Amino acid sequence: MSDDWQRTWHAVRSVLGSKWAFHVVRALSERARGFNDLRRTLGGVSAKTLSERLQELRCLGFVEKEVHATSPPTTTYRLTDHGESLASVMDDLESLVDVVECPGGDCPVPAEAAPDCPCPASAETAPESSCDC
Repeated sequence: MSDDWQRTWHAVRSVLGSKWAFHVVRALSERARGFNDLRRTLGGVSAKTLSERLQELRCLGFVEKEVHATSPPTTTYRLTDHGESLASVMDDLESLVDVVECPGGDCPVPAEAAPDCPCPASAETAPESSCDC
């Protein structure tokens, strides 16, 4: 068996596994946004991290940056055709995953992957230690 697929998936994970990368793509799939609008939309991302993710996604060809000659200059970020393709795949993945939470909230699992999950519906119905998700 060839290891090419493993190298490919390790590269995908390395490139897109950065915290906030998918969030940025998801937000830009709704519409083009300025830096501050994007930061407000994502909530919780630092300016430094957002700047890094946007730069990485630009280098990969998923995002393009347009600087407007205003005073002060403004910037708009949007997905490229390549980025739109990624967003479409992400949308398909989102439709396949139904996340359920364990009582402690620390072990989300896709519902289809664990339909017989022993986690109780609420923490009051069984001890938290019974959650083996």
